[in-house]
Amino acid sequence: MESDLEKKINYSFRDEDLLRRALLHPSRANEERQQQKACKDQDALRTLGDAVLKAILCDLLMRSGYQTKGDITIEKSTIESRPFLAELGRRFDLQNEICVGLGAKAQKQNEEPTVIAETLEAIIGAMYLDGGYESTKNTVFDWYEPYREGMLKG
Repeated sequence: MESDLEKKINYSFRDEDLLRRALLHPSRANEERQQQKACKDQDALRTLGDAVLKAILCDLLMRSGYQTKGDITIEKSTIESRPFLAELGRRFDLQNEICVGLGAKAQKQNEEPTVIAETLEAIIGAMYLDGGYESTKNTVFDWYEPYREGMLKG
């Protein structure tokens, strides 16, 4: 059954464990490891998601009329920045889905822009592993649709 988050991001995971892992912040994973529970956090998925996002954004920008390395690099740096990704993540209420440790929760780390942005990157990595490049690209293109007019080159 599709979760509320899956509806918001417009992607249904075949492997729900990938989504759970993407939402598992290292602070929570460390607490669970101390309780002798084996678990993998979002770190590796964030790294993969960052790389996949870079490829998707280059593709999007080229389709929007950007043709030089310099133009693509400048625009991409804005739309892949932590503040921008945090804004996207907040559109999905991601701050309410991130599983942080008790101490991190008390400090409201799940609401910090960096944590939201990194979790969104982890979700992108999880989508890539779950459904491949094309489905991930189509989903991310949809996320960026409200911003596409500002990206169009004349």
